[in-house]
Amino acid sequence: MLRISGVEVLHASAGARYWSYVAVRTDAGHTGWAEISDGGLSGIGLAGVVERLGALLVGEDAAGWRRVEQLLRSRVREAEEGLNRRATGALVNACLDAAARAEGASVAQLLGGALREEIPLYWSHCGLGRIRLAEAGLAEPLRTLDDVRAMGAQVAAAGYRALKTNLMLLDGDAVRLRLPAWGGPGWPAVELDRELVAGVVDVVAALREGAGPGVDVFLDANFNVKGDGIERLARTLADAGVAWLEVDADDVGALARARSVPGIRIASCETLSGRRAYRRVLEAGAVDVPIVDVAWNGLLESLRIADIADDYDLNVAPHNYGSHLLTHMSAQYAAVAPNVAILEVDVDAVPWRDDLVTPPAVKDGTLTISTAPGWGCEVDEDALRAHPMTNGGAR
Repeated sequence: MLRISGVEVLHASAGARYWSYVAVRTDAGHTGWAEISDGGLSGIGLAGVVERLGALLVGEDAAGWRRVEQLLRSRVREAEEGLNRRATGALVNACLDAAARAEGASVAQLLGGALREEIPLYWSHCGLGRIRLAEAGLAEPLRTLDDVRAMGAQVAAAGYRALKTNLMLLDGDAVRLRLPAWGGPGWPAVELDRELVAGVVDVVAALREGAGPGVDVFLDANFNVKGDGIERLARTLADAGVAWLEVDADDVGALARARSVPGIRIASCETLSGRRAYRRVLEAGAVDVPIVDVAWNGLLESLRIADIADDYDLNVAPHNYGSHLLTHMSAQYAAVAPNVAILEVDVDAVPWRDDLVTPPAVKDGTLTISTAPGWGCEVDEDALRAHPMTNGGAR
């Protein structure tokens, strides 16, 4: 038995943001890990929920991960969504890691064996990552569209066949993000305007020119466009050669109308939790690429979501925005879910990222899925503690 002796959450600076990790300790000496990184400061609130729910697991068998999942769900039955569901998924993920480590097997092997040995990647937050690092004083900013073209060329040179960028435009002496949903220009109305659309099209054109015809360009609008603006943006981006528009929206009808635009796929759902929420979107025919967050749903629920998507002949794409640990977690998901065609990965990151977690094996834009125990990597606690948050945020 892998009796759980305690649960701890650790945070590490990641430049202009931070990464968060759950450690489930067992009396057999095996520690199971899971990543729960999030934007803004919501990971701080999630950490508190994880620790409170984790205290209920002391004495339970980490190898009994199905029982752990149901036990946690029973404790939050009347408020199962939101942070409670994310905390449940995180604790189940950490138990899976501990159980696999105890068996000397990868998580994929623990769940019946891998279906694939490698998975293609797309370079995510292309431009946004560089801007955030520049804000933290760790990189040069993007000052011109020529800088954007150079980024596209860098993606192609590294062997990636797709990249994903965000809403940004050349504004004066620099390329700047436009994220009104997070309080940026355009808040609180979040109304799509011509200046933004024209600027985004210019950035997309520069990336496509730099990357060349062998690299698909995706664009992630997050919650920064809404209503009929989603369809209008989809039409403009289809004409600009964007392969998929990723957008978050509570209005399923708006997504479905955007999906009717020829020449562009609609990706969505990364903020959803639980298979019932996904089923509502899939039944409405509102999405081409369901995005599934393994950290927030937990691997077990993420596999159930992939099975439902498979009923609609859809491939899912893991939402992977954190450190190397989340990349390894998402890779194990890709190893066992048959309908995963591509995996998101952040390439631009703080210089100490490789110190925290074993880097994945990436060559020519393809990740070789690790067969090492657990998630296939090791977490260095000393390195995590050497890069703490300050004042509730990153430094």
